[in-house]
Amino acid sequence: MKGKLLVGSAIAATAAAQQTLYGQCGGIGWTGATNCVAGAACTSYNAYYYQCIPGATTAVTTTKATTTPVTTTKTTTKVTTTPVTTTKTTTKVTTTPVTTTKTTTTKTTTPVTTTKTTTGVSGSCPTTFVSTSGKEFRLAGQKFYYAGSNAYFIPMYGPNDTGDMDAALDAFKSSGLKVLRTWGFADFSGPQQSYVTVFQNWTTVPPVIQTTQEWGLPRLDYVVAGAEARGIKLIIPFVNNWADYGGIDLYVNKVVGSGGTHDNFYTNTQIKTIYKNYIAAVVARYKNSPAIMAWELANEIRCAGTNLGASSSCNAAVLTSWASEMSAYIKSLDPCHLVSVGDEGFFNIAGNSDYVYNGGAGVDNEALTALSTIDFGTFHMYPNSWGETYDWGNKWITDHAAIADKHNKPMVLEEYGVPRSSGLRDTYMAQYHATVLNSSIAGDMFWQFGTTVPNWGQSYDDGYSIFPADADWNTLVPGWAAQMAAKN
Repeated sequence: MKGKLLVGSAIAATAAAQQTLYGQCGGIGWTGATNCVAGAACTSYNAYYYQCIPGATTAVTTTKATTTPVTTTKTTTKVTTTPVTTTKTTTKVTTTPVTTTKTTTTKTTTPVTTTKTTTGVSGSCPTTFVSTSGKEFRLAGQKFYYAGSNAYFIPMYGPNDTGDMDAALDAFKSSGLKVLRTWGFADFSGPQQSYVTVFQNWTTVPPVIQTTQEWGLPRLDYVVAGAEARGIKLIIPFVNNWADYGGIDLYVNKVVGSGGTHDNFYTNTQIKTIYKNYIAAVVARYKNSPAIMAWELANEIRCAGTNLGASSSCNAAVLTSWASEMSAYIKSLDPCHLVSVGDEGFFNIAGNSDYVYNGGAGVDNEALTALSTIDFGTFHMYPNSWGETYDWGNKWITDHAAIADKHNKPMVLEEYGVPRSSGLRDTYMAQYHATVLNSSIAGDMFWQFGTTVPNWGQSYDDGYSIFPADADWNTLVPGWAAQMAAKN
């Protein structure tokens, strides 16, 4: 599904006098509490981020820069389209923020690392990293069937909304879900408001990777560190097929300009170099972190995007060749973490009249899954957006389980959902869960995890989000997580 733009409320005031377990307790620019609750120690990850970790209680003195909160009003509009175009469109409208007085500090952030050194793939990778064994995942030598979810919005909280990140991660941890998929991309050009997360600034070409700015990769640093502390595994995609948070169209518009097509992204040498440079910057920060389960090439690659169409020469072979090149590149940088594509699972069967089976999107899930540098297959499922019936979803799951069986690789149902408004969510989610349990599907990740955080309030609700207040929460989230864990 397309990434949604963060919707929230005003940024809240200073933290309480004593920070909770896993909350931030210090660092340059931190204005909140520096004392941890009893039984926790304020531990430094880098100059900008100290966190309350279980241990002896301590207090840390930090340099503080006071920032006046910014109040914003944001509007999100959802448009559902036919499968030939895209699944959903989201538009963000931001009003002019209240004028603020801010102290700006130049920041240097140390990438998240662990003490363990990562080496080659021949049995020398850390056991804290997720690996594969045939159609199954392994973690610490044990089977790792899991239920997880998507919460793309967590790195987008800001500025300095680490309390919201912690609250979201705490909620995810307590739900019993094991794997979180969240955006590792945020591409923008032109002036942005201070609360907008920007990982690559496209004001120039090539873009400037925001490695030290508070609104840049340090926000992802915080998410990775928080996931590591809580034992949550992460799947991190590097680019969006859709225009939300920049996406492939932005690469093409900036490099190729007028006349460019969406699929130039997969073939243009300069674009591929820029994309690889970004991959290298992100992988270097986290290649030693056990929080990373997998690097993902993109969210939902297709020949066409939100605003740019495909050229007449784009087909499944083009995207598969690109995936082969880029996955091999990632493996050359980081041989120990898993790599996936992040595709929607479309098939490429000549003569089939169904769009999601006939290769019309330029995607061949079987060919992508079979690549030697791809560790597991992915597929998404939105029957109502693709013109299919909800019953059809069960066949879609078993068809992808058959690919896992054929190629002896794990397969993950990475995004799926039934809109709350349909009144059918309980019925069909239960069917889908039963189909997953009775197949070789190794991981299940619904779209999407709903939560409420102190500053930004309720996370974006596109109708698919499942919140703790929903009547079906216990069945569809902690109950389902327990069922998948039981397969281990």
